[in-house]
Parts: sequence; C-alpha cells; structure tokens
Amino acid sequence: MKQKCPEFENHERWLVSYADMVTLLFAVFVVLFALKKEGAKQEVKVAASIQESFNTPLPDIPVDRRTGPKEQGMGIFEHFKGQSVRPPLIEKYPASPVKVKTIDKEMNRLRVKLEERLYGKEKFRDKNRAGQERVIDIQRTAKGFKLQMLARHFFDPGSVEVNREALSELDQVAEILKELGRPINIQGHTDSVPAQGEYSNWEISALRATNVLKYFVRKHNFPTTMLSASGYADTHPIASNGTESGRMLNRRIEIHVDYDHETASDPQ
Repeated sequence: MKQKCPEFENHERWLVSYADMVTLLFAVFVVLFALKKEGAKQEVKVAASIQESFNTPLPDIPVDRRTGPKEQGMGIFEHFKGQSVRPPLIEKYPASPVKVKTIDKEMNRLRVKLEERLYGKEKFRDKNRAGQERVIDIQRTAKGFKLQMLARHFFDPGSVEVNREALSELDQVAEILKELGRPINIQGHTDSVPAQGEYSNWEISALRATNVLKYFVRKHNFPTTMLSASGYADTHPIASNGTESGRMLNRRIEIHVDYDHETASDPQ
C-alpha cells in the first residue's frame, strides 16, 4: 500500500508579518526623524494642513504658515461640496398645550400668593394699578414666566446689598418660588447712566443678582442646581433711558422661572 507523504509545514511564515511590521515602523520613524530635523516650523505647517483640511484651523497658527486646500476661507469640504460641514441647527418646537396650561396656571397662582402674602389684596392692587409704580410684575416669557422687581425697592443707589427693609418681601418671593421646584435664573439690569461708585454697571447688575441668589441658598436652602445668576448692565432695556421714569424701570432684578427642563411634577 502506497504511503502518503507528510505535508511540509512552513515554520517561518511569521517572518512575512514581522517584516511588514518592521517596514511600517521604519517608515514612521523616518517621518518623525524628518519632522524633528526640520524643527518646529515644519510641525506647525503639518498641523495647520491637517486642521484646515477639516475646516477647523488652529487659532494659534500664523496665517502665513497655514497650508492646505483652503481658498478664501473655504475648507476642503467647502471646496468640493460647496458648503461647510456643520452640525444641523436644532429647531425649537413650541411648548405643548399641556405645558402652556401648566405655566399659565402656576403663574396665576404665584400672582395671587404675592397679593396675599406681600401686601394683602387691596394694598397690592393699589401699589400696582395702571399708571403707578409696579414694585413686582409678573410676565410670560418664551421659557415660562418672570418676576420683574424694581431695584430701587430692594437696593440703595449704587449698592449691591439687599436692603434690610426689603428682606421680608424677598423672603415671601423665595418661599413661593421654592414651592414651584423649577430652575430659576436671577438677572440684574441697570440703566445707561455710568455708575459713580466703586462698581461699574456690569458689576452692579451681576453682584445684585448674585446676592439675591446667595440669599435664597443661605436663608431658604434652595438647591444650588436650581439657581443661576447673570448681569446684563444696560444691554437689555425695557424702557427709554432718556427719561427718569424709563431709567427707573430699567434698573431692575428679573427672576426667570424655566419650564424647558422637565421636573417630576410635569404632566407626561
């Protein structure tokens, strides 16, 4: 009977893969050596070329050192496709009827509580009726509603500390807002008249908003995740700065209640 010859087994096949790896490593080291020899200038050019290919040039790369397919501000994707590669804009959908109803309901409830707790119904209406100074006003916003409070009632001119006489009213506002359990942004605003004291209008608006926020946290234990503060100086006027009455309205604190973020109490 004819015997089958044993198959030849090649024990040196690994040399092929090993040789490929060594070749690639050699090529990498050659490139790195060449870059090192050219110095930092060549490295900047290489980085600039890569960044500009994706239409995101590095801000610290000088213009005269930038290379790559960039023509008159157009990156490689614009050059071939005719438009930039940018993430699509997310369209903001209007609030659902259920959310709108919730906002209106809670806004009206807050207005009633302010009337009862701050002044009593008759006095509150007297102080806020048409044609007279509105100490606290409630208005709808795109994200919910806001409390608009005259700064002259809560702060002395040029001061960033809340008046002691106004703390009881601020306490009532804080308690009502805390019951809502909504994210709150406290904004400070001034008129366009340059400040005369140690603070600028930017500092006054920001510090007043921040001090109200700190008072809410310290006195009423607001969760810090619910609150934020910002100052806008005279950049968001609601009345003319050409009249004293208009400037008085522009000097204000706004407390924005945000309904864009869902809470456990929101209807599904």
